[in-house]
Amino acid sequence: MKIIKLVCIIFLISVALVSDEFGEYKLGEKQQFEGSKIFDEIVRSIGNVDQIKTIRTNGTANQPIEFGTISFPVQVEVQLPGKLRIKFKDKEFIIDNDNGWLKYPQGFYENLPEEYINAISGNLNRNFILIAQSKTDYEIKLLGEKTILERECYELELVKNDSKLTLFVDIEKKLPVQMIYLIDAKQIIRTYIDYKTVDGIQYPIHTISTDSDNNLISEIEIEKVEFNVKIEGF
Repeated sequence: MKIIKLVCIIFLISVALVSDEFGEYKLGEKQQFEGSKIFDEIVRSIGNVDQIKTIRTNGTANQPIEFGTISFPVQVEVQLPGKLRIKFKDKEFIIDNDNGWLKYPQGFYENLPEEYINAISGNLNRNFILIAQSKTDYEIKLLGEKTILERECYELELVKNDSKLTLFVDIEKKLPVQMIYLIDAKQIIRTYIDYKTVDGIQYPIHTISTDSDNNLISEIEIEKVEFNVKIEGF
């Protein structure tokens, strides 16, 4: 009799555990379905991103220094999916997938350390045009809704391998408002201040990146955006 009671108890516990796991699975499945659907709406709002092969932007970068902020012109050239060139002041950084170089004005090159390559290419991987083109590489979940900068937003989680992005998207406009990610365990908050329509694409032309204490990391203001231009050297 005791054995029968014990078997019944074990059975009831097992049923409860399976039920909980099944409930979590169904919730996760629903979150992924809703997240994928919202992500598709975002891409439609941005425009036909599949047509974009190269991007060139010219603008101004503002970065904090010890006693204020320094501003300087910066040009960024991208050949999707994995090539990037950043020019500012007398420096030129070149990333070709897993390789990277610093080009000097005299014309010679220096190999970049791996941490520099990862940091610079990380910015390319967080370009929303590339993310939109690579949707199938991500597990996308709708986590809920939240008010960001007085705007009602969807909260999406995008996971790819070991990296995770949290994306807040304007419910009405279906455009990203903020992206949150980690660099070396430090939380970075990128806020999309303004967009401009260029060749039918809604492109962010003013972004501000801060840390979790609201300290400025960088501010980028773009004056010119070009798509599918020929980029020399790529």
